[in-house]
Amino acid sequence: MTVGGLDFLSVERAEAAGEFRLLARSSMEQRQRDAEAVFAERDGWLTAVSFPEETAHLASVGIADLSHLGKLEIRGASQPPLDPDVVWYQVHPERALCIFPPGRAAALQQGLVRGGAHVIDQSAGLAILALVGPHARALLRRLTDLDELPASGHAARVRADVLDRGSGVWIVFGQDYGHYLWEVAVDAAAPFGGGPIGLDVLEQEESAR
Repeated sequence: MTVGGLDFLSVERAEAAGEFRLLARSSMEQRQRDAEAVFAERDGWLTAVSFPEETAHLASVGIADLSHLGKLEIRGASQPPLDPDVVWYQVHPERALCIFPPGRAAALQQGLVRGGAHVIDQSAGLAILALVGPHARALLRRLTDLDELPASGHAARVRADVLDRGSGVWIVFGQDYGHYLWEVAVDAAAPFGGGPIGLDVLEQEESAR
């Protein structure tokens, strides 16, 4: 048997023929399915775009999965890109996190490398939980003892970076802990009347500001 006889197993050929789309998936997907999420493709990711009762959750504290965002780890001194859509967190003088809309990785990486930085694409390796709404800070205090943001430390005993996003916070952590951290955050939000929200309602809320 020749290798050519196995062409039907080629991902590239199947995608080119329009037979299927290879989608990235969040480690929080199963818990989101348990919560009856509706999913849609966003920039190559399968994302949760809506949940039951999410409007009520947002009025207290909403929990959203932003793992589809691009993420670069920058090693070596570097200057943040002059781009309002890019979130830059200087962990310490020789390490930074760069978070940005999907599809921008190649251009950002090229610019940073030209500036002398060592860049690692962590888009698939890191997850992001967004806490938004009036009780976002109260929920954060149940998950971590970090006070001044941005900060590096632990959230629910998971190593994380916590970023201040104005009306809420982002918790950035390893994808391996997504299932666990989603469950802990949703359970901790329940006494506030909070819970999961999808990307659609989150984006509508942000565009209304």
